[in-house]
Amino acid sequence: MTDDTSGPEEHSSSGEQSTGRASTVVLIVIAVLAALLVFTATLSVTEWRKANNLRQADTRRQTAATTAAQFGVALFTYDYNDLPAAKAKVLGLATPTYAKMYDTSSAAEQATIARLKARETARASGVFLTDVVRNRIAAVVVVNSSLQSTSGNRSSVTYLDVALVRQGGAWKVDAVRAVPISS
Repeated sequence: MTDDTSGPEEHSSSGEQSTGRASTVVLIVIAVLAALLVFTATLSVTEWRKANNLRQADTRRQTAATTAAQFGVALFTYDYNDLPAAKAKVLGLATPTYAKMYDTSSAAEQATIARLKARETARASGVFLTDVVRNRIAAVVVVNSSLQSTSGNRSSVTYLDVALVRQGGAWKVDAVRAVPISS
């Protein structure tokens, strides 16, 4: 009879061991799944932030390119009948530093434009940008222009090296120089 009593006890302790092993396996599976969930969520957030940063950088570059193109067009678009309007467009896209330089050089040019009854129109046909570095970016703007005056007509292509600075949430032109073109 002792044998009969010990048999079921051993049986039940063996069942408890297999139930214990099964519980341990389930806990391990749950822990692995939880770790995978945390890893996936972390990776998703990291990738989302990276994509958001790239979108913001692309937006900054696009607005800088737009400002550079608008400036190139404004610089080469005027009518001798309304030079203050043309000047206002240029200065609206410029920093105070560039505005001072423009004011000192534009008086003589405006007198020549008025004397020749000149009209010029322009369009930007290309903008090439560097990377944004500390709220600064450089651009080369390709401007096609057409001039009509009492001394004749001409069409030209000008390459402008434009330095832009981010001020108050907008890009402003801080310096400009014509890029010499060899024939």
